[in-house]
Amino acid sequence: MEYRFATDEPREHFASGRVLYNAKGAAPFPVRLADEIVQRCFHDLEERGHPGPYVVYDPCCGSGYMLAVIGLLHGAQIRAVLASDIDESMLETARRNLSLLTAGGMRARIEQLRELYEQYGKPSHAEALESAAVLDEYRARGTLGSIEVFPADITAGPPDAVRNSGFCPVNIVIADLPYGHLTGWRSGSADPAARMLDSLFPLLRPGASVVALVADKSHKLRHERYRRLALLKAGKRQIALFEPL
Repeated sequence: MEYRFATDEPREHFASGRVLYNAKGAAPFPVRLADEIVQRCFHDLEERGHPGPYVVYDPCCGSGYMLAVIGLLHGAQIRAVLASDIDESMLETARRNLSLLTAGGMRARIEQLRELYEQYGKPSHAEALESAAVLDEYRARGTLGSIEVFPADITAGPPDAVRNSGFCPVNIVIADLPYGHLTGWRSGSADPAARMLDSLFPLLRPGASVVALVADKSHKLRHERYRRLALLKAGKRQIALFEPL
């Protein structure tokens, strides 16, 4: 895949488990790829006369790692972050990761890392403190407003927590679909990705919304209620961008 927006600058400060929290069973998403995908969404909306700031929703958020990365990198372009997952055990980590988009949450994390360094003096704790200072600079560049984290099965219909939040239409949906050995769908549907797109449709608005889905190559990323804007490949992943019709 050709990267049009995201640079190849070092991203070690975003490493999962250093400052951002890691969750057992959750694989961290490549930072540069997340950056590229969301910037393509920004570009598409800007081309259609919607300069933001945007409401961004991840309905399969897992540990919240990808959303936290996007929020830190592009907080100035984001009005609200919405995160949901069917696995409530993952949502606790998601809340902790997304708290780093706030001054209070980042301050608490820095204090936690400082206490660990003072207690154990490990080089890894010193490196984490350095990374936290860098991420705090990223955070301070934005004015991100609301952060909402809630349980939802996105294949079961539009979540009330989004419909009743005042953040409709959602401008950007970005989701790394369950696949592989670490994560999987918990839906009884034969085509959970299609059911997810059905559930998302009432939350979107033609011309003002973009959906970016990441999946392995076994998924057929298409839907009759959406127009596919792009289909990209990055290693074993495929990335499809859609707009609702």
